[in-house]
Amino acid sequence: MPKALPKVAIIGRANVGKSTLFNRLIEQDKALVSSISGTTRDRNIGIVSWRGKKFELTDTGGLDIDEKIPEPISQGIVKQAQQAMIDADLVLFVIDLIDGATPVDRDLAKKLIAGGFKEKTIFVGNKAETAKLKKYDSSIYRLGLGEPVAISASSGSGTGDLLDEILEKLPNKKLKSGEADIAKPDIKIALLGRPNVGKSSLLNSILGEDRVIVSDIAHTTREAHDTEFSYKDKKFLIIDTAGIRRKSKIERGTLEKRSVGKSLDALDDCDVAVLITECNKKIDAQDKKITQAILESGKSVIIAANKWDLIGDKETNTIKDYENFYRKSFPYLWWAPLIFISAKENLRTHKLLNLAIEIKAAREIKIADSQLDKFLKQKIKQHKPSRGKGLKNPYIYEITQSSTNPPRFVIYVNDPTVLHFSYIRFLQNNLREKFKIIGTPIQVELRKWKEDKKK
Repeated sequence: MPKALPKVAIIGRANVGKSTLFNRLIEQDKALVSSISGTTRDRNIGIVSWRGKKFELTDTGGLDIDEKIPEPISQGIVKQAQQAMIDADLVLFVIDLIDGATPVDRDLAKKLIAGGFKEKTIFVGNKAETAKLKKYDSSIYRLGLGEPVAISASSGSGTGDLLDEILEKLPNKKLKSGEADIAKPDIKIALLGRPNVGKSSLLNSILGEDRVIVSDIAHTTREAHDTEFSYKDKKFLIIDTAGIRRKSKIERGTLEKRSVGKSLDALDDCDVAVLITECNKKIDAQDKKITQAILESGKSVIIAANKWDLIGDKETNTIKDYENFYRKSFPYLWWAPLIFISAKENLRTHKLLNLAIEIKAAREIKIADSQLDKFLKQKIKQHKPSRGKGLKNPYIYEITQSSTNPPRFVIYVNDPTVLHFSYIRFLQNNLREKFKIIGTPIQVELRKWKEDKKK
């Protein structure tokens, strides 16, 4: 197993530019940036490459309490930031040079020093867009952290010097060369669903720790967060996303609108989408819209019916009744595994990982032409091709696999317009059953057979 990268955490009060600095250093637009206090809530992690070396960078929420933010969330933000500091090899303490050292900055600096973090802290002065701002008043020196590294996260000015200092202070034995291979995840999973269905609780249940903030307040999670871990010798990456509400309920230009966009972007990055619903509530139109987005993405799917612990008076047929209800609610996902879980009670949550391992294998399956040829002959013998449009009888010459992720097949026929769609579905279903292609869509393309292709 590859050694872990050294960890660097960015901390400071709200609105000093921590997320802007995070995006600048990882060279991605990953963290949401706004002037609204409390925009960043959970830890956000990315990889930084500089001068042939790599390290892990963590963005955290503001360590000052905003009265407008509900108490469970504000306490969670502070807890997440504190944990990032403890886990880090190096801490970047960021202040706003335009504001100077505020009372909150002074309080945070005292806590850093008292907590024994001074030796592993780099003091960073952000928003040094002009030479004038690089001349500090005495209040900044009174923080007890020396002279700050002056940068402008928005323009990139000074960030090269900051990165040099980071490399100088990080433990040499932990630094990896930029050319060295950092193990890529074997399986990438996105947790998707409406607000408050239990996505963050599920992530915490799987990890066995409070990795993200959980509360009863809708839209607690604002960003898609990548979390890596190992299970059964596989490296997983789980993306916890913000809840997706109906467009009519999302104000134009709001943080929620941007965070929902990032949630849907997570579909592009994953192998398996876990559609999380509340089994104690009705399936609504938004659940079905999220389902449609997953189907259009071509990603594999697991349906996780959460909050099974809230279903009272369970009888022998209860789970069967719920299965029937879900299958009727999601007819186009009949092939997706359905699992009833309780993230709160840690019920069956790790079964999701076992399913994901099976599904990833099915997603990457490559079937030999000889096997497909034998399969096709058996199916034609069992059920002759059905005619669709016109008077011409359909004739199937062969079936081949054109690609994987998801599995794609090409069926060569005498005329693509004369084969009935029900026969295509018949072949898809039998391919799935014969070759155990679970939890993943099967794509089929009809092509006209050309004479020069005949053997």
